[in-house]
Amino acid sequence: MLVGGLLALAAPAAGGEFRFLVEGELGAQDEGGYGDEQDVAFRQDDPIARAGVNLQLSYALQRLSLALDYSPSYERNLEDTDLSGTTHLLDFGLVGDLTRTLQLNVREQLLSLPDLNSYQPVAAPVTYVTTPRGDQLAHSLDVSLDQAYSRRFSLSLGLSHSLRRFEEDDFVDSETLGGRMSASWELAEGRLLEALAGSSRFDYGDQGDSDVLTFGLAYAMAVGRDSLLRVEGGTYSVESKRTVLLLPPPVPGVPPGSEPEPVPAAGEVREEDDGWRGSLQFSQSRRLFRWGLGVSHDISAGAGLGRAVEADNAYVDVSWPVSRQWELGLDGNASRQTEIFESIAVDGQTLAGESLTEFVAGTARASWSFTPAFRLSGSYSRIWQSSEVEPFADLSYSRYFLSLAFRLFSAGETPNEPESLGRPIDDDEPDTH
Repeated sequence: MLVGGLLALAAPAAGGEFRFLVEGELGAQDEGGYGDEQDVAFRQDDPIARAGVNLQLSYALQRLSLALDYSPSYERNLEDTDLSGTTHLLDFGLVGDLTRTLQLNVREQLLSLPDLNSYQPVAAPVTYVTTPRGDQLAHSLDVSLDQAYSRRFSLSLGLSHSLRRFEEDDFVDSETLGGRMSASWELAEGRLLEALAGSSRFDYGDQGDSDVLTFGLAYAMAVGRDSLLRVEGGTYSVESKRTVLLLPPPVPGVPPGSEPEPVPAAGEVREEDDGWRGSLQFSQSRRLFRWGLGVSHDISAGAGLGRAVEADNAYVDVSWPVSRQWELGLDGNASRQTEIFESIAVDGQTLAGESLTEFVAGTARASWSFTPAFRLSGSYSRIWQSSEVEPFADLSYSRYFLSLAFRLFSAGETPNEPESLGRPIDDDEPDTH
């Protein structure tokens, strides 16, 4: 975010295509309509008022492109004014040519929810869980260098770091640090084959850690002028160290049932496993209709569980500009966390292969730009979650959202989005590097 801000300030002096938009936003939301599964202690039927800022910018030079979307919003419970917090949404992307054959790619994303906001619609293949009181942060940073050795062959080295933090002590925070290497071959125009290998460590503090190796092949192709398809498949292997509760062994010579109640003690367990991973993504962007979908099955650091799991994720995102004033949309995302290892507990229960958490959410939205500077937006979301482990709860509720956005400042055309960044336009000058 700091890099984007500094480049934005330098943009008018440095030239290039600079686009900038700042909107103010006033709105209200309500997470009501709870189903029978919702615990009474977790209900939040009170309406919430919010005020925020939507900042968008993009900047394109001959060898550099960046885009930033940042939306902080302050929220307050209208019935209990002591409850307040700030939601942060950040998406930053940068693509730059360091030389004619070496390219830098940076992507940073952040989602921070306060105590009184338990869900934010997300159109991405990520694992989502809802905690009873919100208050969670998810942050990821990915940096890669792509070196082209010819018009058809290139190598890429990448580093990634992510955090998942929860305010409540019952949930386990996690940190992931990983590296990867890939080789790409352009089979034909618009068709790419890629071989990938990666290594990651999932760190859960006192709860243990996991070392993961991944391998795979990916195939990407352009479908016409406005569609892109990408398919990936491969394997993973994981070596995990966990702190679990273990029962003491039976006392020899003591009849069953007559010994004192055993007291479980903390113990360290090391486990290994392997499995398959894969993903599919498809997107189509036309002037009057845009949509995308994605599904993935992979090993994951898990969300709040304190151990590695298999994660199944899916999303769909549809936008339909009905006219210059109206736009309709549908978003949906689903995720499931599945136990990889045997869960050694007081009762010796085995959960390998069992679903731990399941989450599904769908959102219908509409936007009306009744003047060039004012936009009225509304959405309805239905959220459902099922859990077989504590402290996650079974949830079923609706989210209503209404807001009025008003333009405060703009420069140039509508800014590009971070996910739309492509290779910067090169020039004809000789490379000095």
